Amino acid sequence: MADALATLASMINVNKQEDVKPIQMSIYEVPAHCYNINDEEEKDGYPWYHDILRYVKNREYPGQATENEKRTLRRLANDYVLNGEILYRRGKDQVLLRCVDVVEA
Repeated sequence: MADALATLASMINVNKQEDVKPIQMSIYEVPAHCYNINDEEEKDGYPWYHDILRYVKNREYPGQATENEKRTLRRLANDYVLNGEILYRRGKDQVLLRCVDVVEA
């Protein structure tokens, strides 16, 4: 990496009289959350991920699901992994994020 940067630096003409502004970088110390879970999402008594869990576990669709909803559920289920009874969402960097309900959150 250093060799590549040195090569690039030698190819660019820099005016020595100009001020070079430093790059500002921020590091956040607080955790990031994938979804915001509200009590309203559990009106039917099941956690928000119940349909995804049921599909990943048994390949079952919700009762009145349309073809479009079934297709959407299949697409969503590709990002989820079941380990025992615990459902995880696979992030972009392949990190597994545990799915929790309102009580666990």
